[in-house]
Amino acid sequence: VFAFARLDEARFTRCDLTHARFEGADLYAVVMDACNLMGAAFPRASFTRAFGRSVVRAAATLTDCNFELADLSAVRLPACDLSRSRFREADLSRADLEGAQMAVADLFQAIVDEARLAGADLRGAEVSGLDLRRLASYQDLKINPDQQYRLLEALGVDVEPE
Repeated sequence: VFAFARLDEARFTRCDLTHARFEGADLYAVVMDACNLMGAAFPRASFTRAFGRSVVRAAATLTDCNFELADLSAVRLPACDLSRSRFREADLSRADLEGAQMAVADLFQAIVDEARLAGADLRGAEVSGLDLRRLASYQDLKINPDQQYRLLEALGVDVEPE
């Protein structure tokens, strides 16, 4: 349990944090690499820091981590690096992931209701079942050409080869 801990700029490498609770933790500029965070919960955790009354920045590097079944609802990670991480069946509802680097991430069956993915880079990511209609934003979302078929199928569009 890391409840209300101040972990700014902490580094976790190859850690087993299965079912860890980061409730209310300060995680600005945290680095988690190749960690197992299956079932971890981040209620009211903050990856941001205020640099004045009107300047708030987010920073985190969460690469090659397993967030399967994790609760990341309402988390703010805009422009953060989440590449190669697995979010299978994770709760990303209301999450701010605008401009996030999510290349080669796994979003299979992730809960994305009202999530913000505008400008996010999902090239090479597993997007099966990702329903764009459930997102709050997805303008300028970056995907590979082969991913468009899976996104269209999730929207109910039957894609047939010629």
